Amino acid sequence: MSYDVIIVGLGAVGSATAYQLSSTTKKVLGIDQFEPPHTLGSSHGDTRITRQAIGEGSHYVPIVLRSHEIWRELELKVNTELFNQCGGLIFGTNLKNTPAHGSASFLDVTLAAANEFGIEHQVLECQEMQKQYPQFHYQGTEIGYFEPGAGFIRPEKCIEAQLKLAKQNGVELQLNKKVVSIEPNSSNDGVVVKTSTDTWEAECAIISAGAWVSEFLPESYKRFFKIYRQLLFWFEHELPYETFVGEQFPIFIRLGETAEDLLYGFPAIDGKNGGIKIGTEQYLDSCTADTIDRNVSADEIEQYFKRITQHLKVKNNCIKSAACLYTVTPDYGFVIDTMPEHPQILLASPCSGHGFKHSAAIGQILKELALNQKTDFDISAFSLSRFGE
Repeated sequence: MSYDVIIVGLGAVGSATAYQLSSTTKKVLGIDQFEPPHTLGSSHGDTRITRQAIGEGSHYVPIVLRSHEIWRELELKVNTELFNQCGGLIFGTNLKNTPAHGSASFLDVTLAAANEFGIEHQVLECQEMQKQYPQFHYQGTEIGYFEPGAGFIRPEKCIEAQLKLAKQNGVELQLNKKVVSIEPNSSNDGVVVKTSTDTWEAECAIISAGAWVSEFLPESYKRFFKIYRQLLFWFEHELPYETFVGEQFPIFIRLGETAEDLLYGFPAIDGKNGGIKIGTEQYLDSCTADTIDRNVSADEIEQYFKRITQHLKVKNNCIKSAACLYTVTPDYGFVIDTMPEHPQILLASPCSGHGFKHSAAIGQILKELALNQKTDFDISAFSLSRFGE
């Protein structure tokens, strides 16, 4: 059967693209090996941070600002909260030496982006943070950046909403179907997409397969996408519950001297017994999407509690935990590009641990690329060719 566009992978980006394309007259097919939203990839865990001034680089800012607009549009359509604007605190002991996600000075770049784009913010000295946010342990030399427009997104609800609307608008969804190949057709002006039982043809294919992206890449490009197991924890709060709700406790990113020192977290959203969600990052031990250990051991919980409790006032009671996947490029940047020599095959890997906040607008970008081979957004920094071969 023939389509105008086939989307392979319906997580954060694939669902957004399906929703965006559903407003056109194009015949669109979306395929996923699972039934999204699910807990097997990179788009689960109840919440994802979103912020307006982007410490990974100011070129991300227009994309996230557009995504915020789309989340609000979606909320009206599905009558469900998707974006909670509780504010965001980013802080560390040094303005310059705060590495994260490929940025050597994450805090400094965040501040510069806020000033460049006129994003409302405050710079806080340690004494001010101690007064406003007593939930943290401080060394006494920290400097902070507070952004009232930051907050958190609910990833599962976003994916569910976009797929629901896409389906209502005529996009065909094939779930629990694992794609085994995406190839150009014989004349290189279309694509052939196959599962073990089905074959579909289209003018254009969009690969948004998350941690499975390498399965569809030439061997020379697979090495540019590494997969890392990341851990999430929900610890019981030490201070009264009221001090950890959204009105009192923003999303936070606590930066250190290395990228692995980073901690991030969220306000309490699951009631008094739901705990505080805290995330960590590591880039030392890689895995694959199919071999990841999805269980979090008691030793890991104890190890990370010792680290977390140095910075946040929580008790040694882990209410729940989870593992997720980061797909990481050499410079921690996104890839949004066409496949070499096959412009009808689009590759979207907005990854490296900071992608979900941008995904709604990336869906728009991919729609524009699929329909017009160009977009109004500047995506020159996301080319695949920047890595060489």
